[in-house]
Amino acid sequence: MIASRQEKTTTARKSSSKDSIYVYICGEVKHPGVYKFSKDDRIVAAIKASGGLTSKASAESINQAEKMKDGQQITIPSKKQVTKKETTDVNATQSSSGKININTASVEELKTLSGIGESKANDIISYREEHGSFTSPEDIMKIQGIKEGIYNKIKDKITI
Repeated sequence: MIASRQEKTTTARKSSSKDSIYVYICGEVKHPGVYKFSKDDRIVAAIKASGGLTSKASAESINQAEKMKDGQQITIPSKKQVTKKETTDVNATQSSSGKININTASVEELKTLSGIGESKANDIISYREEHGSFTSPEDIMKIQGIKEGIYNKIKDKITI
Protein backbone atom coordinates (compact mmCIF):
# COMPACT_ATOMS: atom_id res chain seq x y z
CA MET A 1 0.00 0.00 0.00
CA ILE A 2 2.84 2.43 0.74
CA ALA A 3 4.50 1.65 -2.58
CA SER A 4 1.33 2.47 -4.52
CA ARG A 5 1.07 5.86 -2.76
CA GLN A 6 4.67 6.64 -3.75
CA GLU A 7 3.93 5.67 -7.36
CA LYS A 8 0.96 8.04 -7.48
CA THR A 9 3.09 10.87 -6.09
CA THR A 10 5.79 10.20 -8.67
CA THR A 11 3.20 10.09 -11.47
CA ALA A 12 1.66 13.35 -10.26
CA ARG A 13 5.06 15.04 -10.22
CA LYS A 14 5.83 13.81 -13.72
CA SER A 15 2.57 15.10 -15.19
CA SER A 16 2.88 18.49 -13.52
CA SER A 17 6.46 18.90 -14.75
CA LYS A 18 5.23 18.17 -18.29
CA ASP A 19 2.85 21.10 -17.94
CA SER A 20 5.62 23.50 -16.86
CA ILE A 21 8.37 25.12 -18.87
CA TYR A 22 11.31 27.30 -17.89
CA VAL A 23 12.20 30.35 -19.95
CA TYR A 24 15.07 32.84 -19.66
CA ILE A 25 14.06 36.41 -20.43
CA CYS A 26 16.73 39.07 -20.70
CA GLY A 27 17.58 42.31 -22.42
CA GLU A 28 15.36 45.33 -21.91
CA VAL A 29 13.16 43.96 -19.10
CA LYS A 30 13.16 45.20 -15.52
CA HIS A 31 14.05 41.87 -13.86
CA PRO A 32 15.84 39.47 -16.25
CA GLY A 33 15.96 35.86 -15.18
CA VAL A 34 14.62 32.34 -15.49
CA TYR A 35 10.89 31.99 -14.91
CA LYS A 36 8.51 29.03 -14.73
CA PHE A 37 5.38 29.06 -16.90
CA SER A 38 2.60 26.83 -18.13
CA LYS A 39 3.47 25.13 -21.45
CA ASP A 40 0.75 27.13 -23.24
CA ASP A 41 1.88 30.57 -22.03
CA ARG A 42 2.97 33.25 -24.45
CA ILE A 43 5.91 35.68 -24.47
CA VAL A 44 3.70 38.45 -23.08
CA ALA A 45 3.50 36.44 -19.81
CA ALA A 46 7.29 36.36 -19.56
CA ILE A 47 7.49 40.11 -20.08
CA LYS A 48 4.91 40.64 -17.33
CA ALA A 49 6.65 38.19 -14.96
CA SER A 50 9.97 39.98 -15.45
CA GLY A 51 8.50 43.29 -14.33
CA GLY A 52 7.70 44.64 -17.78
CA LEU A 53 9.74 46.39 -20.42
CA THR A 54 12.23 49.15 -19.73
CA SER A 55 11.82 52.55 -21.39
CA LYS A 56 14.64 51.60 -23.80
CA ALA A 57 12.87 48.44 -25.03
CA SER A 58 11.73 47.98 -28.61
CA ALA A 59 8.41 46.24 -27.91
CA GLU A 60 7.48 45.92 -31.57
CA SER A 61 10.61 43.88 -32.30
CA ILE A 62 9.26 40.76 -30.63
CA ASN A 63 6.07 38.79 -31.24
CA GLN A 64 4.53 38.90 -27.77
CA ALA A 65 1.73 36.53 -28.87
CA GLU A 66 4.15 33.68 -29.69
CA LYS A 67 3.97 30.57 -27.49
CA MET A 68 7.06 29.87 -25.42
CA LYS A 69 9.05 26.62 -25.37
CA ASP A 70 10.94 24.96 -22.55
CA GLY A 71 14.50 26.21 -22.38
CA GLN A 72 13.83 29.19 -24.64
CA GLN A 73 15.81 32.41 -24.28
CA ILE A 74 13.86 35.57 -25.04
CA THR A 75 15.96 38.66 -25.57
CA ILE A 76 14.15 41.99 -25.70
CA PRO A 77 16.27 44.35 -27.79
CA SER A 78 16.70 48.06 -27.16
CA LYS A 79 15.58 50.64 -29.70
CA LYS A 80 19.26 51.34 -30.45
CA GLN A 81 19.96 47.67 -31.16
CA VAL A 82 17.02 47.51 -33.55
CA THR A 83 18.24 50.58 -35.43
CA LYS A 84 21.69 48.99 -35.81
CA LYS A 85 20.15 45.68 -36.88
CA GLU A 86 18.31 47.26 -39.78
CA THR A 87 21.61 47.48 -41.65
CA THR A 88 23.13 44.23 -40.37
CA ASP A 89 20.20 42.09 -39.24
CA VAL A 90 21.39 39.36 -36.87
CA ASN A 91 18.07 37.51 -37.01
CA ALA A 92 17.58 38.09 -40.73
CA THR A 93 14.73 36.38 -42.51
CA GLN A 94 17.23 35.44 -45.17
CA SER A 95 20.10 33.67 -43.51
CA SER A 96 23.69 34.01 -44.67
CA SER A 97 23.03 31.02 -46.92
CA GLY A 98 20.30 33.01 -48.69
CA LYS A 99 17.51 30.76 -47.38
CA ILE A 100 14.22 32.11 -46.08
CA ASN A 101 13.58 31.47 -42.40
CA ILE A 102 10.01 30.14 -42.23
CA ASN A 103 9.81 31.11 -38.54
CA THR A 104 10.41 34.81 -39.16
CA ALA A 105 9.51 35.49 -42.80
CA SER A 106 6.77 37.96 -43.73
CA VAL A 107 3.94 37.20 -46.15
CA GLU A 108 5.85 38.98 -48.94
CA GLU A 109 9.02 36.96 -48.31
CA LEU A 110 7.12 33.66 -48.16
CA LYS A 111 5.40 34.49 -51.46
CA THR A 112 8.79 34.43 -53.19
CA LEU A 113 8.84 30.65 -52.68
CA SER A 114 7.59 28.48 -55.54
CA GLY A 115 3.99 27.35 -54.93
CA ILE A 116 3.40 29.73 -52.01
CA GLY A 117 0.82 32.42 -52.69
CA GLU A 118 -0.71 34.95 -50.34
CA SER A 119 -3.19 32.47 -48.85
CA LYS A 120 -0.57 29.82 -48.04
CA ALA A 121 1.84 32.49 -46.74
CA ASN A 122 -0.88 33.70 -44.37
CA ASP A 123 -1.56 30.08 -43.34
CA ILE A 124 2.16 29.62 -42.53
CA ILE A 125 2.19 32.73 -40.34
CA SER A 126 -1.10 31.75 -38.65
CA TYR A 127 0.27 28.27 -37.96
CA ARG A 128 3.44 29.53 -36.28
CA GLU A 129 1.49 32.10 -34.24
CA GLU A 130 -0.86 29.38 -33.02
CA HIS A 131 1.61 26.50 -32.60
CA GLY A 132 4.93 28.29 -32.09
CA SER A 133 7.99 28.10 -34.29
CA PHE A 134 8.54 25.31 -36.76
CA THR A 135 11.09 22.83 -35.43
CA SER A 136 12.24 21.58 -38.85
CA PRO A 137 11.81 22.71 -42.46
CA GLU A 138 9.69 19.58 -43.06
CA ASP A 139 7.10 20.93 -40.59
CA ILE A 140 5.90 23.28 -43.34
CA MET A 141 4.03 20.26 -44.70
CA LYS A 142 1.69 20.58 -41.69
CA ILE A 143 0.16 23.53 -43.55
CA GLN A 144 -2.95 22.53 -45.50
CA GLY A 145 -2.14 22.46 -49.21
CA ILE A 146 1.63 22.09 -48.77
CA LYS A 147 2.57 18.50 -49.46
CA GLU A 148 5.70 16.76 -50.75
CA GLY A 149 5.46 18.29 -54.24
CA ILE A 150 5.66 21.90 -53.04
CA TYR A 151 8.04 20.96 -50.22
CA ASN A 152 10.47 19.37 -52.69
CA LYS A 153 10.42 22.60 -54.76
CA ILE A 154 11.21 24.84 -51.78
CA LYS A 155 13.20 22.66 -49.36
CA ASP A 156 16.55 24.03 -50.56
CA LYS A 157 15.32 27.60 -50.17
CA ILE A 158 13.99 27.46 -46.59
CA THR A 159 15.48 27.17 -43.13
CA ILE A 160 14.37 27.49 -39.50
